[in-house]
Amino acid sequence: MSMSILILQQAVGKNCPNRPDDVKSIHKCLMDIGKIPCYVCTGAFDNTILQGIIEVQRHFMLTPDGVISVGGRTQGFLANWKNKPISPGVQLPGRLREAWDWVDPLLPEGSYCSSGYRSADEQRRILHNFFLNTYRIQIIAKYGQQQYDAVKANLLANESKVLEMVRGVGQAIAAPGSSMHQKGKAVDIGGPSAIDNKQVEVVKLVAKAHLDLLSGKVLKERNGCVHFEIR
Repeated sequence: MSMSILILQQAVGKNCPNRPDDVKSIHKCLMDIGKIPCYVCTGAFDNTILQGIIEVQRHFMLTPDGVISVGGRTQGFLANWKNKPISPGVQLPGRLREAWDWVDPLLPEGSYCSSGYRSADEQRRILHNFFLNTYRIQIIAKYGQQQYDAVKANLLANESKVLEMVRGVGQAIAAPGSSMHQKGKAVDIGGPSAIDNKQVEVVKLVAKAHLDLLSGKVLKERNGCVHFEIR
């Protein structure tokens, strides 16, 4: 769920001013996103609200402090909290789903999960599509029409050359059979290129808070996705 407005006059949380109107605003947000159960708030700060704040901060802080400062990171994330879509057919088995769930609500609007686990055949389909469609013009410009046509004549037999040429125009991609996606250790985030840097920032922040799960490797790829890996 997306929070439309979250205005605070003063900080809310452990050892904070906790103005009743501010507490009620945070209480409503935490209920809306399912971090605390639904109950009537009198405006008094209580342990349930504290634990809800901590649960939000666990997404991006190694050591949550239970404090929402005015204009701070916690307020910003809470104000824009929203679960992002997962593209049809995307598989997120085991720890991939756990990693996505930590990252998901913090991502900027317009983000979506574009890839998780994929087979060698799916990796091959993506590689061939890069060669035949996405980067065809760039590949021909660099390697020439004659060489492109020779490789195109038998993509399977010339797969190592297909890989070399796709990589040669700047698109990082693993060979079919060796992808971290096939190992069940990678997720790709799609969305407008204008939000790539914010996506990278969010994933790096989450990785620092979940060192046992995310490897910290985050790549902004040429085809517009942000790729991150788990341990």
